[in-house]
Amino acid sequence: MISNQSKVMITGASDGLGKALTLAIASKYSCSLAICGRNEAKLKETVRAVHTVNPCVKVFAACFDVTDDECCYAFIRNAQEALGDIDILINNAGANIKKDLVENIDLNDLRYMLNLNCVSPLIFIQGVLPHMKEVGDGHIINILSSVCKHSIENSGAYSASKHAMDILHQILLKEVRESHIKVTGIYPGGINTNFRTNVREDYMHPKTVANAILAILECEDDAVVHELVLRPFVENNF
Repeated sequence: MISNQSKVMITGASDGLGKALTLAIASKYSCSLAICGRNEAKLKETVRAVHTVNPCVKVFAACFDVTDDECCYAFIRNAQEALGDIDILINNAGANIKKDLVENIDLNDLRYMLNLNCVSPLIFIQGVLPHMKEVGDGHIINILSSVCKHSIENSGAYSASKHAMDILHQILLKEVRESHIKVTGIYPGGINTNFRTNVREDYMHPKTVANAILAILECEDDAVVHELVLRPFVENNF
């Protein structure tokens, strides 16, 4: 379970759910945080906000695109050198860059989303897993999507990329169980973030989802939440 001694890595922390998660953790724990994002100005604002709510938190931050494999490897390596081995990973970075009918899906868009929503999280998992297995402890949280639970028209490429990650997630859960590593899948519905072009006040606030995830991190060591499905009280996508 999370503590003041935890070393937590969060991807996609410059905005939205990632930022909310970072601040939710920092507001309660003086742990070490390794965060990354694509927007340098917003990432710096996240760091400033962390130190405002808790000056004792040590933050290692890097700005890069997680679809760049080498940047991911460098971030993992540099974060571990700066903070120590990671014992909590939250794979949050992801996007749906374009909606289209299956017959019109641009293959380059599909490849990009597969890299962003599946390959990149796998790189981070592979980067932190050896230490977790060595010590027999750790927690990996994968932010998936409610599209893994039901299909939505005009969302084929995004859904395919999230389903691919969901399968890896389900298999990982079984493979590391005997190593006493917790693996949790989060399946959120609509969150009111910049993930969408239009503000949706009927969607969940990022802080709402972040607090639910923090509660999972606070579970005692004799329990694990394998999956959490969160949806707005009223959602019209399914």
